[in-house]
Amino acid sequence: MNIPLIIVVLYIVMLFGISIYVSKKHAKDGSAFLLYKGKNNTFVVASSIAGLAIGGASTIGIAENAFSVGLSAGWYDTTWAIGAVLTAFLAVKYLRKSGYNTISKLVDDLYGKSTSFIMVIAMVIIQCGIIALQYKAGGSILASLLPDVFTIQSGTFFSFIIFMLVAMIGGMGSVSLTNVLNLCLIYVGVIVAALLVLNGQGGWEAIDVLVASEPEVPYMSFTAGMGWIGILSWIVVMIGNTNSVQGVVQIGLTAKSDAASRNGYILGALLMIPVGFICALLGVASKALLPDSTGAVALPMILMSLPPVLGGLTLSGLWAADMGTACSMIIGLSTTVSSDIIFRGKNAQEMQQKYMLANKVIVVVCSLITYLVATQMGAILGAMQKALSLAIGTSFIVIGGLFCPKFASKKAGFCTILVSIISIILWNFVPSLASIFKSVGLFMLFTCAVTFIVVSAVDKDKVGGIETKENTAAEA
Repeated sequence: MNIPLIIVVLYIVMLFGISIYVSKKHAKDGSAFLLYKGKNNTFVVASSIAGLAIGGASTIGIAENAFSVGLSAGWYDTTWAIGAVLTAFLAVKYLRKSGYNTISKLVDDLYGKSTSFIMVIAMVIIQCGIIALQYKAGGSILASLLPDVFTIQSGTFFSFIIFMLVAMIGGMGSVSLTNVLNLCLIYVGVIVAALLVLNGQGGWEAIDVLVASEPEVPYMSFTAGMGWIGILSWIVVMIGNTNSVQGVVQIGLTAKSDAASRNGYILGALLMIPVGFICALLGVASKALLPDSTGAVALPMILMSLPPVLGGLTLSGLWAADMGTACSMIIGLSTTVSSDIIFRGKNAQEMQQKYMLANKVIVVVCSLITYLVATQMGAILGAMQKALSLAIGTSFIVIGGLFCPKFASKKAGFCTILVSIISIILWNFVPSLASIFKSVGLFMLFTCAVTFIVVSAVDKDKVGGIETKENTAAEA
């Protein structure tokens, strides 16, 4: 009897059950499919933002990175948490206040259509990269969980199919509720795995041997491996990502109240932090126990040495982490494409069923495109940082327009995002930049900051401010 396969099948059945339930409940509410505004309490918001953050990069990617930098790889989730807390008081607060559904609509009002257009392009690139990485991580997990059933390639394809169907059937409502299940499974999985691997599989003893044999690598340091520059770079990237990527800020709109939104993001941030360092510790243990394996598959291989039920449950938890991130970002990407490209300027409330059907098609098409991107990607965490770093430029114009409207100029918005796109291209084709700026995040911070400040200082056409919800609700 293949116990891990049974666990995965049962998990998938539960996911589809939730999606079908939500789909029937909101069958006549077309706008709820992507937005699900004002329906979630604090805990569901917290589960949604934590489920979004704890994905392939936050589990398998951290374990992979821990092979070379040790425990400090866990800072990835902590920087995500820092960004989430700030988002509750920045982008989400002002989106709820203004009544807009998307970041790009807010940017359109502040900077104009040209800036909004190029921002939509950047948002699509960012979200496609994040989603694609979840498919890839999911493939690695399934290949290790069920080696007789999946290869990495077929596991990636299967992950894409399941993630797409969950998002397509129930929309944002199913994503919100399944993230509650996902978060519980993630926590049970990583905690059980840590206890069994470290105490039952000889993980602590193996780590002691590894540390003694490779003293030049700070495996057990919380900061030395990544270094403060690397950690600062991730903080910059995450603040940019969480304050301007649609899939992140959209979760705040699902809250029943401003307080539920704010508290949900804060609670979700607290839930992120432990998972990152536990996965980093598991990555170090995997390196110690399987020194000849690769970082991407070592942790799943270690977990499959556990008793079948526990190993299957743990790896299902890691797969759940991928699903939570992928589905949230699929809905965010589909919202961007639907609201800011296809149905731009149209009143979705008057379309209802036609709008819902079109959005389901958009979900499928966006998922397919991101799967094709996934087949071309390299290391999980490195690729993730490059994808997320594009959000630094968009975050500059969002935060600048909201908090410094008398300084920020309209031309600065377009120029900053254009420079961020050019910068990411230069980073990939000019290797010498890495020796100067150390990380893509710091390079993007420098180029975007200089562009935004210089253009704003020269251009006298300023953005002005945002209106209140009451005045803009009809336009949103």
